[in-house]
Amino acid sequence: MIERLTASTPLELARIGGKASGLVRLLTVGLTVPEAWVLSAEVSLDEERKQQCLATDLPEWWAGRGTEFPNSRWAVRSSAVAEDLGGASFAGVYETVLGVDSLDALVGAVEKCWESVAQDRAARYLDTQGMNSDAGIALVLQRMIEADAAGVMLTENPLRPFADEVVIDAAWGLGESVVSGRTDPDHIVLQRNSGEVLHTRLGAKQVEIVWADGIVERAVPEDRRVVRCLTDEQLTSLHTVAVQVSAAIGPRRDLEWASEGDRLFVLQDRPITGLPPREPKQVWSRRFGDEYLAEYTTPLGHDLMGTWLVGPNIDEVAQLQGRPEIVAMEKLRRHDGYIYLNGDYALELIRSVPVDARADTPLVAWFDPVFCERLMAVPFEPLLLIRTLAASRKDRRRGGVRANLAALQQHCTAVEVRIVPKLRQNYRELTDEQWRAQFAEADGFGQDHFRVIRWGMGQHGPVLRGLLGKLLTGSADSVQTLISGLPGTHTAAINRAIWELGTLGRDDPALLDGLRAATPHLQLRESTAHSKFWRHFDMFLTEHGHRSATREISAQRWHEQPDVVLALVRAHVRGEAPSPDPAEFEVAAQARRMDEERRLRAELGRVRRTVFDPLVALVQDYTVYRENQRYHLDYILDHLRQLLLEQGRRLTERGFLQDRSEVFLLTGATFSQLVWSHDHADRDAVAAEVAEARAHRERFASRLPAAYLFDGVPTEGRASAPGVDADGALVGFGASAGQAVGVVRVVTGLPDLASVERGEVLLASNIDPGWTSVFPLIAGLITETGGILSHGAILAREYGIPTVTSLDGALSLLPGGARVRVDGSAGTVTVLD
Repeated sequence: MIERLTASTPLELARIGGKASGLVRLLTVGLTVPEAWVLSAEVSLDEERKQQCLATDLPEWWAGRGTEFPNSRWAVRSSAVAEDLGGASFAGVYETVLGVDSLDALVGAVEKCWESVAQDRAARYLDTQGMNSDAGIALVLQRMIEADAAGVMLTENPLRPFADEVVIDAAWGLGESVVSGRTDPDHIVLQRNSGEVLHTRLGAKQVEIVWADGIVERAVPEDRRVVRCLTDEQLTSLHTVAVQVSAAIGPRRDLEWASEGDRLFVLQDRPITGLPPREPKQVWSRRFGDEYLAEYTTPLGHDLMGTWLVGPNIDEVAQLQGRPEIVAMEKLRRHDGYIYLNGDYALELIRSVPVDARADTPLVAWFDPVFCERLMAVPFEPLLLIRTLAASRKDRRRGGVRANLAALQQHCTAVEVRIVPKLRQNYRELTDEQWRAQFAEADGFGQDHFRVIRWGMGQHGPVLRGLLGKLLTGSADSVQTLISGLPGTHTAAINRAIWELGTLGRDDPALLDGLRAATPHLQLRESTAHSKFWRHFDMFLTEHGHRSATREISAQRWHEQPDVVLALVRAHVRGEAPSPDPAEFEVAAQARRMDEERRLRAELGRVRRTVFDPLVALVQDYTVYRENQRYHLDYILDHLRQLLLEQGRRLTERGFLQDRSEVFLLTGATFSQLVWSHDHADRDAVAAEVAEARAHRERFASRLPAAYLFDGVPTEGRASAPGVDADGALVGFGASAGQAVGVVRVVTGLPDLASVERGEVLLASNIDPGWTSVFPLIAGLITETGGILSHGAILAREYGIPTVTSLDGALSLLPGGARVRVDGSAGTVTVLD
């Protein structure tokens, strides 16, 4: 019933459990492991055998150990039969009892570990892993090391899983202080191959857990807190263990260890779980989603807008290209509420792109460097390029380069005629038949929107800009200048309107005080009701209130949260001096553009000059196109949102929802059943679906999602660190030329813009056009995602703001208050303070 673990013990997981199996693996390697025995799992499943064990087997075992190891203390560790596997570590889920020094303590420890199977934390963990406790639990009885120092060693760095590093956390005393998180340990990073110390962070090591007539926690003296608890020789020994384990057992191991005098003991081996595979079979990228899918996406939002993106935007184009294999692929996936693009789809698309043109495509920008090597290595198929370019001609009404510009204008006019007037209706007064008709109409407009922009944004715009870049080889700044200061963008008009509101606010002393004091909207409005500012404020909301910082259908529009617009105005009045008119920036940008056009015409040869003007005109048209199409998409989304909220109200009256906003937590299938089907839906099933979706949103909506999925595992990719140049500057992508120095202001949402001050460098994950009203105030811009044609970059160029985009990890690397230099020409950010 109780057997000693040796190198020859059979690795029968169902009998001895994961922790005991790990010890056997370590013994097989020949490492120094404290003596250990195992109480098999089947005992825990039989009440009669459990009683026999407590009454007979444990006393016999204790007597034998007292003779063999007099005055020793023992640890009793749970060893679940599903424990320490590749997908489930069970770390800390079951009980461990230290310092067992008597038979009574041993019996109590065994009973406690058996009982831990039924604890809530174990039940919850098993449930998340899709397991149950029917297989029982084995127990390890192991001689306890009275460690001078102990801790954990990982043979792979979980924060940099593709770097060749070993990570060690160590503290004084027993390792329990480290694994339980009760002290701040030393953190040491070694180079895996050489053992060189790459990084050392001395922990506070405030307390240690030791044996002193029992297991006690005591304060560590100051002189021991400020020194590393491991010597160079001990680090060398640990590195040797890491190398041995990696060679004999495998990579990515989690090892517990303890040092007693000059001896190093290895106490436990388990796999590091949750790491992305080094060679994934499938890669998914979230970096493509900044245009429409940057935020957490609700189930209904995904099912509605995902249909627009995949159907008209991808599948219909693939059919026109004669590529049914693309139609059959899964293109988008919702993971933890965020949308990811299939790398296999990118590999399929890239076949139609010449190899020398791929580096400038969004596909390459969306994936990590190693996957990009695969994208670059795919053989070019000229026939696919011909079919890709010819596909737009098959869509005669909207597919041609110039026809598509006209098609967008026609579509936007139709939106203004048929959708915009409905935004002023009383949605409650709609009959069920009218509601269904308007919903179908809005859905049709959404699909038509993507039938238009699939050519302008997916093909014509990028191709034309690429041609202009090749015509002006070596003149990246010139390309940026040529697409700056373009008239006719809705966002520029919004920014001018915000500036005008700020000017009105400064002209009213009482209102100005309230704006600067961050007085809430309704309170400020009531106390300054006489001010003409509010009439213009309401006019702004009437004209532009359909906008939002996201395309997620559940997100409130500006007319629903006027405090957000007021925050933009507050930013303009925060400084003592008035902000310059955004129109002045536009005029200056136009002057720079025209000067650059004249200079380039003079330098270009006669042949190139003949194509220069029409090419520049088209690139400029599609730059404005890219910016303005979203303004009209927001009309469609606002209308659709109000329809859904009205249906949510009706479902609340019918008893299916508790609140109308819960409608966004329904899946498309459930929503359709409730609205269109005459079947009687199960109220309990709907309530359960909503509750699960709500819990999911609360868990994931505030998280910054990983850039990629490697075989379903979130990761930031195989780049070992953000790019750093020879001078130590962080390297991103230069999107708007020039240099600026300023203090970093981190902005995570529109309300944060109220605190932006003149001369600061704005740092955000990504930028929506709605944010750009503060552009006249800022000195520079940094984003984690985006490129030269992102909305933030386009508008930054119009305002002459040096901008660096696609700077991975910028939010964690550049804290608010840091003083930085932004070089929008070189694409670098240098930390000065």
